[in-house]
Amino acid sequence: MKVGIVTDSGSDLPRELAAELGIEIIPFHVNLNNKEYRDGIDITRQEFYRKLVEQKLTPKTSQPALGFFVDTYRRLLQKFDALLSIHISGKLSGTFHTAQMAGEMIPGADIRVVDSLSASMGQGGLVLEACRALQKGFSIDQVVKILESLRKRVRLFVTLDTLEFLKRGGRIGRVTAFLGSVLRVKPLIWLVDGEVEPITKARSRREMISLLLAEFKKEITTETKAIITVLHTAAEEEALRLKSRIQGDFEQAEILLREAGPALGAHVGPGALAISVVP
Repeated sequence: MKVGIVTDSGSDLPRELAAELGIEIIPFHVNLNNKEYRDGIDITRQEFYRKLVEQKLTPKTSQPALGFFVDTYRRLLQKFDALLSIHISGKLSGTFHTAQMAGEMIPGADIRVVDSLSASMGQGGLVLEACRALQKGFSIDQVVKILESLRKRVRLFVTLDTLEFLKRGGRIGRVTAFLGSVLRVKPLIWLVDGEVEPITKARSRREMISLLLAEFKKEITTETKAIITVLHTAAEEEALRLKSRIQGDFEQAEILLREAGPALGAHVGPGALAISVVP
């Protein structure tokens, strides 16, 4: 059985890697100053962050349309017997539910839609694991079970350099309650069961990075085999240094570096650092 893999651009998988592995990426839409772009197609990540900083824009992201999912699934089913569609947490976006609806609109098609309960490379790492499992000969049923087990152990830690973008987008929620009225601190948050939860807060960027590393190390032993990704939003130099520190301790892990796209960047703004772990 030939199985195709579909995900959304919230996974932050590099498009060149996805093309090499045959993974279909459905783009989120980004609205900047009333102009709409398809993530990774009409606008690069560098352009996105430059516009945020230089033009002081408030970005808005929207999920792919139902019809686009249906058209994509129909096109892929011409060459695959079944599809595995893995998406950003259903508690953060309606994308997962839209994908489910699209699958139900194609009678008789074998389309498995999986909620990653994560985002960015927490989600992207699961997509890579699914691809590798299929390449090893696992059935689609087995791969779905693997994903449902793995996603409970995926971790995504995010530090914010500014709360401005969470405030503008109205997504500050529990983070505000955690911080109270002090909005100049730098929070460390993580995804738990697909939802954003605050962990702690720092007064300086140096303290913020130290806390990020410390919380990450609480969740994974140095012997663990995992896909660990250091993510950033227009903070490549610091991300490279953070990756270097991690590499020295986690020799069994596959360690990647990736700039997060608009799905995450629109809410955390430039200057954020993050670490995702997919055991």
